[in-house]
Amino acid sequence: MKKKGKRKTCHIRTTLLNTNNSPRLTSHCNMFKTLRPSRIPRVFNITRLYHSTDHIGTNTIINNNQIESKILTKAIDYIPQYGFHSKTITKAIHDLQYPDSLISVLTSSPSGYSLPMQLMIHWLKLKRQELEIFASNTVATDSESTELSESEKLKQLIKYRLKLNTPIKNQLSQGLSHLVVPYNLSASIEELLNLGDDLAFYAGDKSNDFAWYSKRAGICSIYVKSELFMLNDQTAELRLTDQFVDEHVDDFVKLGQGYNSIEQWIDFNAISLVNLFKSQLARG
Repeated sequence: MKKKGKRKTCHIRTTLLNTNNSPRLTSHCNMFKTLRPSRIPRVFNITRLYHSTDHIGTNTIINNNQIESKILTKAIDYIPQYGFHSKTITKAIHDLQYPDSLISVLTSSPSGYSLPMQLMIHWLKLKRQELEIFASNTVATDSESTELSESEKLKQLIKYRLKLNTPIKNQLSQGLSHLVVPYNLSASIEELLNLGDDLAFYAGDKSNDFAWYSKRAGICSIYVKSELFMLNDQTAELRLTDQFVDEHVDDFVKLGQGYNSIEQWIDFNAISLVNLFKSQLARG
Protein backbone atom coordinates (compact mmCIF):
# COMPACT_ATOMS: atom_id res chain seq x y z
CA MET A 1 0.00 0.00 0.00
CA LYS A 2 1.33 3.39 -0.94
CA LYS A 3 2.08 5.46 2.10
CA LYS A 4 0.77 8.95 2.54
CA GLY A 5 3.24 11.77 2.73
CA LYS A 6 4.15 13.04 6.14
CA ARG A 7 1.74 15.39 7.73
CA LYS A 8 3.39 18.71 8.26
CA THR A 9 4.60 19.27 11.80
CA CYS A 10 3.16 22.58 12.71
CA HIS A 11 2.07 24.50 15.77
CA ILE A 12 -0.96 26.60 15.05
CA ARG A 13 -2.45 29.18 17.33
CA THR A 14 -5.82 30.51 16.33
CA THR A 15 -6.80 33.88 17.70
CA LEU A 16 -10.18 35.55 17.65
CA LEU A 17 -9.89 39.27 17.30
CA ASN A 18 -12.32 42.04 18.00
CA THR A 19 -12.38 45.30 16.05
CA ASN A 20 -15.49 47.46 16.34
CA ASN A 21 -17.37 44.46 17.70
CA SER A 22 -16.31 42.34 14.71
CA PRO A 23 -14.45 39.23 15.94
CA ARG A 24 -12.01 38.03 13.36
CA LEU A 25 -10.01 34.91 12.96
CA THR A 26 -6.28 34.82 12.29
CA SER A 27 -3.90 31.92 12.41
CA HIS A 28 -0.16 31.60 12.33
CA CYS A 29 2.43 28.84 12.15
CA ASN A 30 5.96 28.98 13.47
CA MET A 31 7.11 29.66 9.90
CA PHE A 32 5.09 32.86 9.68
CA LYS A 33 5.04 36.08 11.64
CA THR A 34 2.06 36.80 13.86
CA LEU A 35 -0.76 38.29 11.83
CA ARG A 36 -2.48 39.91 14.78
CA PRO A 37 -2.34 43.72 14.62
CA SER A 38 -0.94 45.01 17.89
CA ARG A 39 -3.69 47.57 18.28
CA ILE A 40 -6.36 44.89 18.54
CA PRO A 41 -6.98 43.22 21.91
CA ARG A 42 -6.71 39.44 22.04
CA VAL A 43 -9.92 37.72 23.06
CA PHE A 44 -8.84 34.09 23.43
CA ASN A 45 -6.50 31.51 21.98
CA ILE A 46 -7.10 28.05 20.63
CA THR A 47 -4.05 25.84 20.33
CA ARG A 48 -3.62 22.65 18.38
CA LEU A 49 -0.45 20.64 17.94
CA TYR A 50 0.13 18.77 14.69
CA HIS A 51 2.41 15.75 14.66
CA SER A 52 4.10 14.21 11.64
CA THR A 53 2.71 10.82 10.66
CA ASP A 54 3.73 8.37 7.96
CA HIS A 55 0.14 7.53 7.15
CA ILE A 56 -3.44 8.15 8.14
CA GLY A 57 -4.76 6.29 11.15
CA THR A 58 -2.24 7.14 13.85
CA ASN A 59 -4.00 10.06 15.53
CA THR A 60 -5.92 9.52 18.75
CA ILE A 61 -8.93 11.81 18.82
CA ILE A 62 -10.81 10.07 21.64
CA ASN A 63 -9.16 8.13 24.44
CA ASN A 64 -11.52 5.22 25.03
CA ASN A 65 -9.71 4.29 28.23
CA GLN A 66 -11.06 7.37 30.00
CA ILE A 67 -14.23 6.81 32.00
CA GLU A 68 -15.83 10.00 30.70
CA SER A 69 -15.20 8.89 27.11
CA LYS A 70 -16.85 5.53 27.79
CA ILE A 71 -19.91 7.26 29.23
CA LEU A 72 -20.22 9.82 26.43
CA THR A 73 -19.66 7.23 23.71
CA LYS A 74 -22.44 5.08 25.17
CA ALA A 75 -24.66 8.16 25.41
CA ILE A 76 -24.38 8.59 21.64
CA ASP A 77 -26.74 5.61 21.30
CA TYR A 78 -29.51 7.57 23.01
CA ILE A 79 -29.19 10.89 21.19
CA PRO A 80 -31.88 9.93 18.62
CA GLN A 81 -34.32 9.33 21.49
CA TYR A 82 -33.39 11.94 24.08
CA GLY A 83 -31.35 14.49 22.15
CA PHE A 84 -28.39 16.41 23.52
CA HIS A 85 -29.67 16.36 27.08
CA SER A 86 -28.32 15.39 30.49
CA LYS A 87 -30.93 12.59 30.53
CA THR A 88 -29.03 10.98 27.65
CA ILE A 89 -25.87 10.79 29.74
CA THR A 90 -27.73 9.51 32.80
CA LYS A 91 -29.21 6.73 30.68
CA ALA A 92 -25.73 5.76 29.49
CA ILE A 93 -24.41 5.59 33.06
CA HIS A 94 -27.24 3.26 34.05
CA ASP A 95 -26.72 1.03 31.01
CA LEU A 96 -23.02 0.73 31.80
CA GLN A 97 -24.04 -0.25 35.35
CA TYR A 98 -22.00 2.56 36.82
CA PRO A 99 -23.09 4.26 40.05
CA ASP A 100 -25.10 7.46 39.64
CA SER A 101 -22.32 9.34 41.40
CA LEU A 102 -20.13 8.98 38.30
CA ILE A 103 -22.05 11.85 36.74
CA SER A 104 -19.71 14.01 38.82
CA VAL A 105 -16.84 12.99 36.53
CA LEU A 106 -18.53 15.11 33.87
CA THR A 107 -20.17 17.82 35.96
CA SER A 108 -16.81 18.61 37.54
CA SER A 109 -14.97 18.58 34.20
CA PRO A 110 -12.15 21.15 34.00
CA SER A 111 -13.69 22.48 30.79
CA GLY A 112 -16.66 23.82 32.73
CA TYR A 113 -18.99 22.97 29.85
CA SER A 114 -22.54 21.77 30.43
CA LEU A 115 -23.36 18.09 29.99
CA PRO A 116 -25.15 18.68 26.65
CA MET A 117 -22.16 20.67 25.35
CA GLN A 118 -19.73 17.94 26.42
CA LEU A 119 -21.90 15.40 24.62
CA MET A 120 -21.96 17.54 21.47
CA ILE A 121 -18.18 18.00 21.44
CA HIS A 122 -17.74 14.26 22.01
CA TRP A 123 -20.06 13.56 19.09
CA LEU A 124 -18.00 15.82 16.84
CA LYS A 125 -14.73 14.19 17.90
CA LEU A 126 -16.17 10.69 17.51
CA LYS A 127 -17.32 11.50 13.98
CA ARG A 128 -13.89 12.92 13.12
CA GLN A 129 -12.42 9.65 14.31
CA GLU A 130 -14.80 7.71 12.07
CA LEU A 131 -13.89 10.02 9.20
CA GLU A 132 -10.24 9.16 9.74
CA ILE A 133 -11.04 5.43 9.60
CA PHE A 134 -13.00 5.97 6.38
CA ALA A 135 -10.12 7.93 4.88
CA SER A 136 -7.65 5.22 5.88
CA ASN A 137 -9.74 2.29 4.63
CA THR A 138 -11.30 3.84 1.54
CA VAL A 139 -9.80 7.10 0.30
CA ALA A 140 -6.21 5.99 0.85
CA THR A 141 -6.55 2.40 -0.38
CA ASP A 142 -9.53 2.01 -2.73
CA SER A 143 -8.27 1.96 -6.33
CA GLU A 144 -11.06 4.20 -7.60
CA SER A 145 -10.64 6.71 -4.77
CA THR A 146 -6.86 6.94 -5.08
CA GLU A 147 -7.25 8.00 -8.72
CA LEU A 148 -9.56 10.89 -7.83
CA SER A 149 -8.38 14.48 -7.87
CA GLU A 150 -7.94 16.34 -4.60
CA SER A 151 -11.25 18.17 -5.08
CA GLU A 152 -13.14 14.93 -5.82
CA LYS A 153 -11.68 13.34 -2.71
CA LEU A 154 -12.74 16.40 -0.73
CA LYS A 155 -16.31 16.00 -2.01
CA GLN A 156 -16.27 12.33 -1.04
CA LEU A 157 -15.01 13.11 2.46
CA ILE A 158 -17.45 15.95 3.15
CA LYS A 159 -20.41 13.87 1.95
CA TYR A 160 -19.34 10.95 4.12
CA ARG A 161 -18.98 13.16 7.18
CA LEU A 162 -22.40 14.70 6.60
CA LYS A 163 -24.02 11.28 6.25
CA LEU A 164 -22.66 10.35 9.67
CA ASN A 165 -25.19 12.87 10.98
CA THR A 166 -28.13 10.86 9.60
CA PRO A 167 -28.96 8.88 12.80
CA ILE A 168 -29.28 12.10 14.82
CA LYS A 169 -30.44 14.46 12.08
CA ASN A 170 -33.67 15.30 13.91
CA GLN A 171 -31.69 16.23 17.03
CA LEU A 172 -28.77 17.95 15.33
CA SER A 173 -30.22 21.46 15.52
CA GLN A 174 -30.39 21.10 19.29
CA GLY A 175 -26.75 20.04 19.41
CA LEU A 176 -25.65 22.90 17.16
CA SER A 177 -27.49 25.38 19.37
CA HIS A 178 -25.08 24.55 22.20
CA LEU A 179 -22.09 25.30 19.97
CA VAL A 180 -23.13 28.89 19.33
CA VAL A 181 -23.55 29.88 22.98
CA PRO A 182 -20.91 32.62 23.53
CA TYR A 183 -18.99 30.85 26.29
CA ASN A 184 -18.80 27.68 24.17
CA LEU A 185 -17.32 29.35 21.09
CA SER A 186 -13.70 28.51 21.89
CA ALA A 187 -14.32 24.75 21.81
CA SER A 188 -16.75 25.05 18.88
CA ILE A 189 -14.38 26.91 16.59
CA GLU A 190 -11.44 24.72 17.60
CA GLU A 191 -13.37 21.61 16.60
CA LEU A 192 -14.44 23.20 13.31
CA LEU A 193 -10.85 24.09 12.46
CA ASN A 194 -9.70 20.59 13.37
CA LEU A 195 -12.30 19.14 11.00
CA GLY A 196 -11.22 21.52 8.24
CA ASP A 197 -7.61 20.42 8.66
CA ASP A 198 -8.57 16.73 8.66
CA LEU A 199 -10.62 17.09 5.49
CA ALA A 200 -7.82 18.92 3.69
CA PHE A 201 -5.18 16.42 4.80
CA TYR A 202 -7.18 13.31 3.92
CA ALA A 203 -8.01 14.81 0.51
CA GLY A 204 -4.29 14.97 -0.20
CA ASP A 205 -3.50 18.64 0.35
CA LYS A 206 0.25 19.19 0.17
CA SER A 207 0.29 22.97 0.52
CA ASN A 208 3.34 24.37 2.27
CA ASP A 209 2.72 28.09 1.82
CA PHE A 210 -0.09 30.48 2.62
CA ALA A 211 -2.51 28.20 0.76
CA TRP A 212 -2.19 25.79 3.72
CA TYR A 213 -4.34 28.21 5.72
CA SER A 214 -6.62 29.45 2.98
CA LYS A 215 -7.73 25.98 1.95
CA ARG A 216 -8.73 25.11 5.48
CA ALA A 217 -10.69 28.33 5.88
CA GLY A 218 -12.58 27.63 2.68
CA ILE A 219 -13.25 24.01 3.60
CA CYS A 220 -14.62 25.03 7.01
CA SER A 221 -17.01 27.42 5.29
CA ILE A 222 -18.17 24.77 2.81
CA TYR A 223 -18.77 22.24 5.57
CA VAL A 224 -20.79 24.61 7.77
CA LYS A 225 -23.02 25.69 4.89
CA SER A 226 -23.49 22.09 3.73
CA GLU A 227 -24.43 20.90 7.20
CA LEU A 228 -27.02 23.63 7.57
CA PHE A 229 -28.42 22.79 4.13
CA MET A 230 -28.59 19.12 5.13
CA LEU A 231 -30.88 19.90 8.08
CA ASN A 232 -33.72 20.71 5.66
CA ASP A 233 -32.91 18.08 3.04
CA GLN A 234 -35.67 15.46 2.93
CA THR A 235 -34.44 13.66 -0.20
CA ALA A 236 -33.35 10.04 -0.19
CA GLU A 237 -29.69 9.56 0.71
CA LEU A 238 -29.39 13.35 1.07
CA ARG A 239 -29.24 13.69 -2.71
CA LEU A 240 -29.71 17.48 -2.70
CA THR A 241 -27.02 17.88 -0.06
CA ASP A 242 -24.62 15.91 -2.24
CA GLN A 243 -25.36 18.29 -5.12
CA PHE A 244 -24.85 21.26 -2.80
CA VAL A 245 -21.43 19.95 -1.77
CA ASP A 246 -20.42 19.30 -5.40
CA GLU A 247 -21.37 22.83 -6.46
CA HIS A 248 -19.60 24.56 -3.58
CA VAL A 249 -16.40 22.54 -3.86
CA ASP A 250 -16.34 23.22 -7.62
CA ASP A 251 -16.81 26.94 -6.96
CA PHE A 252 -14.04 26.77 -4.37
CA VAL A 253 -11.66 25.29 -6.93
CA LYS A 254 -12.64 27.82 -9.61
CA LEU A 255 -11.94 30.69 -7.23
CA GLY A 256 -8.43 29.45 -6.60
CA GLN A 257 -9.11 27.31 -3.52
CA GLY A 258 -9.48 30.04 -0.99
CA TYR A 259 -7.89 33.29 -0.04
CA ASN A 260 -4.94 34.62 -1.99
CA SER A 261 -3.45 37.10 0.43
CA ILE A 262 -2.86 37.76 4.10
CA GLU A 263 -5.45 40.53 3.99
CA GLN A 264 -8.11 38.16 2.70
CA TRP A 265 -7.14 35.56 5.31
CA ILE A 266 -7.52 38.10 8.11
CA ASP A 267 -10.94 38.92 6.69
CA PHE A 268 -11.99 35.28 7.06
CA ASN A 269 -14.45 35.66 9.89
CA ALA A 270 -15.06 32.45 11.84
CA ILE A 271 -17.73 34.22 13.85
CA SER A 272 -19.67 34.82 10.62
CA LEU A 273 -20.03 31.04 10.36
CA VAL A 274 -21.31 30.95 13.92
CA ASN A 275 -23.80 33.70 13.08
CA LEU A 276 -24.87 31.66 10.07
CA PHE A 277 -25.58 28.77 12.43
CA LYS A 278 -27.61 31.08 14.67
CA SER A 279 -29.71 32.53 11.87
CA GLN A 280 -30.50 29.13 10.38
CA LEU A 281 -31.34 27.58 13.75
CA ALA A 282 -33.62 30.51 14.56
CA ARG A 283 -35.56 29.82 11.37
CA GLY A 284 -36.02 26.22 12.47
